[in-house]
Amino acid sequence: MTENQLDGITVIPTGKALGAEVRGIDLAKDVSEDLIARIKEVWAEHMVLLLRGQFLEKERLADLAALFGGLMVPGSHGFYLKDGHRPGDSARIADVPGVTYISNLDKEGKPQLKTEGSGSAELLWHSDNSYMETPPMGSLLNAVRVPTNGGGHTRFCNQYLAYETLPDDLKQAIEGMHIKHDRSRNTSGKVRVTFERAATREDVIGPVHPIVRVHPVTKKRALYLGRRFDGPSSHIVELPEAESEALLDRLWTHATQEEFVWEQDDWRPGDLIMWDNQAVMHARTAVDHTQARLLHRVLVQGGPVVAPWSEDAAAE
Repeated sequence: MTENQLDGITVIPTGKALGAEVRGIDLAKDVSEDLIARIKEVWAEHMVLLLRGQFLEKERLADLAALFGGLMVPGSHGFYLKDGHRPGDSARIADVPGVTYISNLDKEGKPQLKTEGSGSAELLWHSDNSYMETPPMGSLLNAVRVPTNGGGHTRFCNQYLAYETLPDDLKQAIEGMHIKHDRSRNTSGKVRVTFERAATREDVIGPVHPIVRVHPVTKKRALYLGRRFDGPSSHIVELPEAESEALLDRLWTHATQEEFVWEQDDWRPGDLIMWDNQAVMHARTAVDHTQARLLHRVLVQGGPVVAPWSEDAAAE
């Protein structure tokens, strides 16, 4: 059956709380508007999609982000910025606008335990770029080189289910609440080059988003926790520090239960994973630092984070 035909697409759910493999598509080739629309439908339904055999040039990956809703380009939306300045060491940023290297390679192309980015470290649960006023709708991650039995598994967690299964007292406790998302840290928790670690809650720089967001397509509620580091960092703005930490402890423990998780544990070159940041958190296991790991990532533009309650409750 010919690739990139609507009647040739096969969707195979993972059987877990989220995720599906999609077959019959080669995104390196021309795709119709109808095919893009169909992929968007499947994406909204399953939240995470795996497409194998997608050997994409960086330019093509950027073009796909544009087709799926708009390419978000680092630097043009305040990425890594403080007071309008951008760090000079940007080896994570590719030569194609909007493409980022997710890699454990140094500038000589050798795998390392630590790099200026996340290197080979484990990455804890997070939602991509929640520290932006308008975070990305989705992320596309395309594998170029991956280790053999060397970790780097990507884990995804269903935040619709996380909200739906909250105990009633927790649902009531977070109604009308908001989190300030710390922009000063990268995904591995390091303070960015142009920032200083916040000494107090008042020093934390970043936007305020509702703890619960409404998905613009499905209209369902999802928890939106972003990311969490040792304080002072992201926090619930309506609560004092101790109460904020106690409530976040409960929320994070609940939101990342194994029953909500699917794990991509067999990355292959050419794999493309697409996930919906509006309903999903993700994490990564540690990588064997003696083996190379290189993936290309692009972000799909999103819209405002919409709360299911009145925004009058948001703290300044």
